[in-house]
Amino acid sequence: MNADAVLIPANDRSHWANASLSQRLEKFQGIFVKHKAIKKVADFVEAELVLRKVEMKANGVLVIAGSGSGKTSFVNFLKRQYPDVDTPTRSTRPVVCFKVPAVPSPSSMGSALLKALGDPLYDRGTWEDKKDRAENLLLKAGTIIIAIDDFQDVPSRRKARGVEHIANWIRDLCDFKFPGLVFALGTEQAAVVRDAHDQLRRRMQARFELPVFSMASETDIKNYLSLLELVDRGLPLAEHSELKSMRLARPLLAATNGILDYLMKLMARALVRAVQRGSERIEKVDLELGFEDLHQVAAVAGNPFAADWNGEALTGPGQIFELRQDEPDDANLKKASRRGQRATKAG
Repeated sequence: MNADAVLIPANDRSHWANASLSQRLEKFQGIFVKHKAIKKVADFVEAELVLRKVEMKANGVLVIAGSGSGKTSFVNFLKRQYPDVDTPTRSTRPVVCFKVPAVPSPSSMGSALLKALGDPLYDRGTWEDKKDRAENLLLKAGTIIIAIDDFQDVPSRRKARGVEHIANWIRDLCDFKFPGLVFALGTEQAAVVRDAHDQLRRRMQARFELPVFSMASETDIKNYLSLLELVDRGLPLAEHSELKSMRLARPLLAATNGILDYLMKLMARALVRAVQRGSERIEKVDLELGFEDLHQVAAVAGNPFAADWNGEALTGPGQIFELRQDEPDDANLKKASRRGQRATKAG
């Protein structure tokens, strides 16, 4: 889910009692859950940009996150914090984003950057030809953040020498005279690129992780319940739904495998069900029906909000997190599933 607004705790929620479903959904789509890990990155960015402005040179930041862990929401948050400004005399673009090209190379990465900066001739020339244009455009646009998504695709698509070339390209980018940060966002494989170049490793020492949530330890439980509380506070309903109660927290973990994006998609559908039922809070029945709405046939094979749920993670045949024999190397899914199993068997 693309979330854009900072979540602010609400003390008085009574005004939602008269709101339409469309108004509520519009509000929900704008929620940005600023959980502990996100806040840590955001606080770092705010302080580091002051230092970058003083030193007038860039630094790199590595953000490790799996699919659905909130990368897109975080980038959208940065765009809101540092929005584009258009005036009759000047247009600025403080945050520039692009994805790793299908065939990553210094030239194609340069083209992607120039395209994101609005250069109509973004695909002309070699990387060396594009360097001056890119640096000039970054300064002209007032860019302070470059966010490169899907960074894990570099080592998966290039051999060692190619990875080293991309690492050198990122190092060159950090050497541009723009007072900002270069974000490399991706799975754990993204670190392979950074570590392929000694100078880049020194320029990209800052590393953050957007987690898959679990209940495997006391700290994990605390962070997960805090997340649910933040989501609960942001729901456009007149009453608190007590999402962090264990009767809901455990099945919510099983239903989402601890992935934030899955959680928000489920909550959107549960919100619809609750409002249709005339309720100002989400109950277990809304989550059960919302899970069915979201997963259809797969929900028949296992719904953690149904009365017959056995407390197991949903990794069996036909279930939403089924472990397939043709995907034996999907380590992230297996780890998430084991966390889910430990969580749902706990207590």
